[in-house]
Amino acid sequence: MWGFNDILRERNNHSSKYTNFLIFDIETIPDERMIFEIADDKEKEKFENDEFLPHAYHRIVALSYMIVKNGDVDEYISKVSNNEANILNTFWNTFRNSHTKNDNNKITDFPVLITINGKDFDVPVIITRTLKHIKEIDEKGKFYISVFFDNFDKWEKNYPNYSNRYTLFHIDIPIDIFGKKISLKKLCHLAGIPVKQEGDGKEVKTYFENGDFEKIARYCSEDVKATASLFALINQYFFYRKYNFPLIEYINEINPQIIIEV
Repeated sequence: MWGFNDILRERNNHSSKYTNFLIFDIETIPDERMIFEIADDKEKEKFENDEFLPHAYHRIVALSYMIVKNGDVDEYISKVSNNEANILNTFWNTFRNSHTKNDNNKITDFPVLITINGKDFDVPVIITRTLKHIKEIDEKGKFYISVFFDNFDKWEKNYPNYSNRYTLFHIDIPIDIFGKKISLKKLCHLAGIPVKQEGDGKEVKTYFENGDFEKIARYCSEDVKATASLFALINQYFFYRKYNFPLIEYINEINPQIIIEV
């Protein structure tokens, strides 16, 4: 018969390899040039009506991320740029930096991605837009694109399979924990976590056109902080501290570094 200590021991043995976390979010605006050049009438109508467009038409203008290693926040940055390739280089190099290597340059810890609806939006958009700028991605970034797509360890015994929807190295909170697409705003309201103080995602295009770049950066960073806070709460109470992740009180005290490059 399994007792409490047996379950806790096995859980700790299993979760010991999940020590690094990359929480991230992107903000996008329509790629109007692409829409003008190839969109069909239905897609152009969606654009005119400010409706949701297919992933390929989402031009990334902001990236916010938080890297957690061994229970501490290593980086918390929010970046806005008019150069999409610059944003994508930042993402792939951040993905690289969220790994941990030993003195022999061998990767010892792979990051767990944490997102809100990231499996259906953020990651597909990042991958799709990377195709547009692949020649502008630096060599280290290109190598870690291949790391993302590696699938030789099907059951993830020693190596992640990030491109698999059911990977254990990407926790899309609504889908993987609650089984449904649920907005960050709704989940945070239920959890008593402040969110959406800096603006509205539907207004990002207007902010960008008006040069309100810092507002976009802070809005995006707020989503990342709220996502990290939500995961901290889930880890503490749903997972019984399964992961070595900071407590919500610690996350509440940190502020992002804002980078504007336009």
